[in-house]
Amino acid sequence: MNNLLETIEVKSVNGLYRIHQYNDGNALPKLVIYQVLNGQEVPVKNMYKELKRLNEEFSYGIQYEPKDRIKLNTREFGKEFIRRYKGI
Repeated sequence: MNNLLETIEVKSVNGLYRIHQYNDGNALPKLVIYQVLNGQEVPVKNMYKELKRLNEEFSYGIQYEPKDRIKLNTREFGKEFIRRYKGI
């Protein structure tokens, strides 16, 4: 069962995004990203691509394809993006 842990609102040049984090039994929370259009949450089809775009927009410099390991998965990338967005 997926329990909602947190919702983060991200204000981007492309509009408002909501990133929902769920506890699904995995060590890292499950992410679901929505873009808010006309007050409605529209699911983002390619969450990894959108996280890459937001990473570039906010100049966080998260290395999603580190040289010393395989590329980050969506959960790892999302966790790091949220940490930096919240300023933790």
